Amino acid sequence: MITAFCSVTIGLMVLIGWALRIEILKRVAPGFVAMNPATALCFILSGAALGLAHFRCRRGAAIAAAAIVAIALAKIADFAGAQINLDQILFKHFLDVASESFPNRMAPNTAAAFLFAGVAIALGTSRKRTLQLLSQALGICVILIGLFTVAGHAFSIQHLRSVGSSIPMALHTGVAFIVLAAGIVSLNRHVGVMLVLRDTGPAGALSRIVLPLATLIPIAMGTAHLWAQQQDFYDPQEEVAVMVIANVVVTCVLLLTVVRALYRSDSLRKDREEALRQSEIFNRTINESSPDAVSLLDSEGNVLFSNEAAVQAYGLEDALPLLGRPWGHRLSGESRQSRDVALAAARDGRVGAVTYPVTSLTGELRWFESLVSRLEGGEGQSNQFIVMSRDITQQKRVEEQVRWTATHDSLTRLPNRALFQERLDRLTNHKRGTNFAVLLLDIDDFKQVNDTLGHDAGDALLCTVAGRLRASVRPEDFVARLAGDEFAIILERARSEADAAAAAEKIFRSMREPWFHDGRVGDCRVSIGASIAPDHGKEASKLLKNADIALYVAKVHHPGQLAVFQPEMRAEMQRRSSQIALARHALKEDLVAPFYQPKVELESGKLIGFEALLRWHHPTDGTQLPASIGAAFEDLELAREITGRILGRALMDVRDWLDAGVEFGHVAFNVAAADFKQRDFAERLLEQVDSNSIPRHRLQVEVTETVFLGRGAEYVEHALKILSAGGIRIALDDFGTGYASLSHLKQFPVDIVKIDRSFLRNVLQDTHNSAIIKTVVSLGRSLDLDVVAEGVETTEQEAYLIEQGCRYGQGYLYGKAAPASGIPNLIRSWAGKTATLPEFPRRHVAASRR
Repeated sequence: MITAFCSVTIGLMVLIGWALRIEILKRVAPGFVAMNPATALCFILSGAALGLAHFRCRRGAAIAAAAIVAIALAKIADFAGAQINLDQILFKHFLDVASESFPNRMAPNTAAAFLFAGVAIALGTSRKRTLQLLSQALGICVILIGLFTVAGHAFSIQHLRSVGSSIPMALHTGVAFIVLAAGIVSLNRHVGVMLVLRDTGPAGALSRIVLPLATLIPIAMGTAHLWAQQQDFYDPQEEVAVMVIANVVVTCVLLLTVVRALYRSDSLRKDREEALRQSEIFNRTINESSPDAVSLLDSEGNVLFSNEAAVQAYGLEDALPLLGRPWGHRLSGESRQSRDVALAAARDGRVGAVTYPVTSLTGELRWFESLVSRLEGGEGQSNQFIVMSRDITQQKRVEEQVRWTATHDSLTRLPNRALFQERLDRLTNHKRGTNFAVLLLDIDDFKQVNDTLGHDAGDALLCTVAGRLRASVRPEDFVARLAGDEFAIILERARSEADAAAAAEKIFRSMREPWFHDGRVGDCRVSIGASIAPDHGKEASKLLKNADIALYVAKVHHPGQLAVFQPEMRAEMQRRSSQIALARHALKEDLVAPFYQPKVELESGKLIGFEALLRWHHPTDGTQLPASIGAAFEDLELAREITGRILGRALMDVRDWLDAGVEFGHVAFNVAAADFKQRDFAERLLEQVDSNSIPRHRLQVEVTETVFLGRGAEYVEHALKILSAGGIRIALDDFGTGYASLSHLKQFPVDIVKIDRSFLRNVLQDTHNSAIIKTVVSLGRSLDLDVVAEGVETTEQEAYLIEQGCRYGQGYLYGKAAPASGIPNLIRSWAGKTATLPEFPRRHVAASRR
């Protein structure tokens, strides 16, 4: 770029000199030949061509070089007699001013130099090494032409600055050619003369010192000799002596320069050898102590060197079994493919990466991560590759543990919901139309186990169920724990409901065995809901939802059994969801309250007490019966919350009546099985009664026969005994409709037996119902139990009960359940009626009450 700038500057200055008639710009000094305008134009084109070539604009450089060659050839043709006066064509307005004083032609040696320069620039833009070398050779020729011209002007030697009697080359033209030629030679810095000059070794050092000295010293000596000769400082004999001495001086200076350059080069070589030796020691120490396995490969991928870590990775004693063999020759097929991909990437100049397992001779499996890089070979040498391998076995184990933890349940070691969903999605997406079954399982009364035996017992039960599930299904079946006590199974070979039922039966058989924990024995029951693909859904979400609906039906209607999804189950599920939502809304908005139904002594018609019944207020439909939110009582938490709300309100009402002096007798309230599953239910109830200062004999607890069945019967017995001992009477509600045996009347502290309304409905026509009522009344009398008949609606039913000896009754004949605010008035009006009607027959008394 410097030479290009100088060339353009010289050309422009000369053209300006011609245009403005500035002689110093054209001639340098008076007496010297002026530079021709065409010559100046060629210098401008040459500088532009060098600049374009520097910026890799090859086409532009080639066009400028072609223009230079064209001008030079035109000048040469003019000298040959073609009479092509290019100066008159291009610069007529310059030359016509005084044609006799200014040369009107380019010098022949100038034209030849520009021909060489144009061709050299064109060849220098080529990518071929041979043409680049030829370009440098032509550039050197241009330098020599310039040097001859400068020497001819310096020593007034005509033959050095012109060709024969032709116009001589101008002095500043020769200098410009030397500058221009330096740029041509340096156009390609990686070949020829420039390669030597740029070399950092002895050759480069010598060439950079000796070549300038070998050029400048003779010129200086010759110039001094000629000057002395012109001044007649010595005769011919002295001249010979001076020339000899001058040659000796020149030779000595050059030799000393060469020796000094060689000494410095040798010192640098020794320093580099020492640095190389230290580097080799350093690298060897790193390779020997590095925990990473390092291998050097040839261009074919064969091992040339392996460090100690690489030898240990394969469980070998030394590296001999590895040397000369392909890297990774002991890898499996898939790992070999990954290795080949990494080597291919390294050959392309990138860094190849591969992760693979290695089994050592001792059988230990270890994982390695390798990076493969290319080592550039020297001149005429092939490339090599270096492989850096790191042992990532521990990292792999951690990753596998993290992956396992993310997809498995840590307690039961079964797959979790995420992995189950992935498996189900894969089946439904990739095997559409294939029959398989989805089973959802739920442990019956699992929460009671946690509440009564503790969470460690619950965990033990979960592990027991998980183990039995795995043992009950085929190896290809998929068992997972979804959440809590909910499990799921995918039966891939189940093609029908019969196949699902057969698999479920195996599960039920395995669950019949008792399970043991901390010296206790418990039963292990599950309920199962099933859906079959694709009959019950083609999408994973649909299959799961339908199986969940079937599971709900099984738990509610067939505990401990299998329920296969049927379309009509969806409506029942929706009804259940609606009822639960209503119950939650009623509790949230405080719409739940106890209503009280009278209990009467049948013989005397005396009001003896009330039963607190659940009612809730619908915003638009008014007061609703418990059946409208029946599903809420299947939810243990919701059922407990409802009982707690009713009990709390009933105790507040009783307290208010006592404070107002209202003689209400007693209040009975119902307690569900879910309430007894709370360990301290009885204690908390007595504490709540006492905190309200309510006499305990004012309260009765009514339970159904179902509380005696299933898990936790011992806790029911414990709670009832505490309540009975605390002075609260126990009533067995709906007697005869459940599955309790008569032994329960002896085992549990029951004070009252209530005959279910279903037996009284057609008692005068149905002999079976009549017999049951007679038996229950007789049983109560024998066991000293009070008997209360529910559902008394007619005077005929009342008369029949009195005839059989039943002492108490309740029903619509005596009044419907009423809110607490109406009870005081009801009691006062009732007392008046019974006081004024003692002499009437019982039939008329009952009729008047109704």
